[in-house]
Amino acid sequence: MSGMKKRTVISVVAFLVVTIATAFALRQVEAFQGTTLTKLNRDFKSAMEVVRTNYVGEVSYDALTKGGIQGMLRVLDPHSGYFDKKAFAELNSEQRSHYFGIGAQIAPRNRGTYVLETFADTPAYRAGLKFGDHIVSVDGQDTSNWSSERVRNLLRGERGTIVNVVVRRPGSAEPIKVAIKRDSVSLPSITSYYLVRPGIGYVNLSRGFHSTTSDELSRAMADLTERGAGSFVLDLRENRGGYLDQAIKVVDKFLAKGQVIVSVRGREGMGLDRDITAETGASENFPMVVLIDGESASASEIVAGAIQDHDRGLIVGESSFGKGLVQHIFPLRDGSGLTLTIARYYTPSGRLIQRDYSSGSLFDYYFHRENPQDAGAAKPKGEEKKTDLGRAVYGGGGIEPDIKIPGSDTFTQIQGRLYHGVFMFARELISGRIAGLEKYKVDSITFKPGPKANPYWIGDDALKAYKDFMSKFLTDNPDYGLTTDNVEAEMVWARKQLRQEVLWSAYGFDEMKRLTSDLDIQLQKAVEVLPNSAELSQKSWRSTPRN
Repeated sequence: MSGMKKRTVISVVAFLVVTIATAFALRQVEAFQGTTLTKLNRDFKSAMEVVRTNYVGEVSYDALTKGGIQGMLRVLDPHSGYFDKKAFAELNSEQRSHYFGIGAQIAPRNRGTYVLETFADTPAYRAGLKFGDHIVSVDGQDTSNWSSERVRNLLRGERGTIVNVVVRRPGSAEPIKVAIKRDSVSLPSITSYYLVRPGIGYVNLSRGFHSTTSDELSRAMADLTERGAGSFVLDLRENRGGYLDQAIKVVDKFLAKGQVIVSVRGREGMGLDRDITAETGASENFPMVVLIDGESASASEIVAGAIQDHDRGLIVGESSFGKGLVQHIFPLRDGSGLTLTIARYYTPSGRLIQRDYSSGSLFDYYFHRENPQDAGAAKPKGEEKKTDLGRAVYGGGGIEPDIKIPGSDTFTQIQGRLYHGVFMFARELISGRIAGLEKYKVDSITFKPGPKANPYWIGDDALKAYKDFMSKFLTDNPDYGLTTDNVEAEMVWARKQLRQEVLWSAYGFDEMKRLTSDLDIQLQKAVEVLPNSAELSQKSWRSTPRN
């Protein structure tokens, strides 16, 4: 299970939205007027009636309509899509930096859906949910074997409505039942920032470009600067995109006024072509490194591409996803909506980074990626372009980092299967149910910055208990195909993972990542190459004309 990530993947790719004239939508409608629209209506209705009259089972009109629209859009490209009323409302609310739900991070673990974290001052926290709770029922429906996506959809709903949740928790003989009133849950773009070392600010921008991203980044950088930061690491790993205007405002903070940020090219005659340049520009040229990985897509690739093409800083990590198509969101009359690709975008050097989708297989497009363990071995692909200082960069498959290095949370197949056992042991550990290891018990999550030093080192006594636990776990789960030799061979890895799980339960994901930043080899490499990045950007800064 190479490339397995521990964080919940809520969607495969977020959408890059551009503001365009209403005339574009009107032209599309006019193109289908007259005999073309009449024939389309007749053929679709005829096919629908044949299906509804003759299909072996009951067929929903809404399901047929939705499937028909989805099939039509799927022929075009992987990013044109249809959203029913509920999904469309969620898409809009998330990009407004909030959603309506209970305020918990959930994820699949060991064939079920588990709570990994509750957020401060949210319904889930007030209801007492905690790390390791197995969600077994929602509103009377048995969800013990449901996908996390399906459970998540049931937990979300209109603000003020009640959702009844049942969880199983280690140490509780009976299931725990809670009634939770849904509320607005904040969804910031920047989840954490801190001084990773004296003078070096780290900003985590992993949750997409929402309506407040630029302002959030300004506040984070100002705070870090007051604390002594003179250089920065911008983390775009797992950032799947979002609003184009916010990505542009982010890049504007780093480039010189007048430098091209991105170029948009649409269909001829549609009036969409434009080169977007930095309007304000940076007032100083501080050293910076940008972190990316295989889930960095769309708007995050615009940021990374502009920084790389203008030699403003170095890009470190893994190849990004490769999404160079621009979508516009079209609301439909019934509250649903569709996203339609209306243009392509190019980085300042002229690169089109869209990855190939000609096979027609969505699975291949989304999941057949370069193995991060082979980082650095792949040959350049696509047309060669040059950065401002003449460095070679390539299109055709995402942003290639200047320094390629696999992530520390990338699991091998064996580790991916072992991880389920690690998680289940961590549930027992933080519940205080492992004899002699009560010091690891976590009563509830703490929503203030954690200690400067890590209080939860995993000692040999905990590892011995883990090995004993895994002996029974392997017996109870033979389909994982694991042996005690596999467990023994991955004890160093298991110590690291257990440390992270316990810290996650105690302080939340973001604080866990800060407290274990020494394990993040991509971040450590970014810090290491900041002097090289400073040298590169100084050369570029001196050669860039000022407007």
